[in-house]
Amino acid sequence: MELDPEIVEFFEEVLRRIEAHPRYSVLLRNAVAAQDQLILNYHNHAPGEPYCVSLGVYDAAIAALAIQGEFRELAHIRGIAPVEEACEPLMSVFASLLEQRFGLRQRPQIYLNGAPFHAA
Repeated sequence: MELDPEIVEFFEEVLRRIEAHPRYSVLLRNAVAAQDQLILNYHNHAPGEPYCVSLGVYDAAIAALAIQGEFRELAHIRGIAPVEEACEPLMSVFASLLEQRFGLRQRPQIYLNGAPFHAA
């Protein structure tokens, strides 16, 4: 699948900002080093508001028991897109860039409003 260059550049800038952020960069590096399963939670805060993405992980100790634990946010990016339908195309690009940049063993999982995303 060929990635849209404009979307790639947008998320490259998002990653540059995360890596430059004093808190987000440390949290992301630690999660990558621990080989935690990254989650991209595409969500909005109220009906009609733009969608954001939370990059995070679930508590690994609980996840190992197959119980979904507390979501731990590593970074929050506001105003990604205005509509829910943009979830899959945008988060697929973001997941690919994270996977490539950090040499992840597991592709980041995509969630929509806190639940695993399933394409229709």
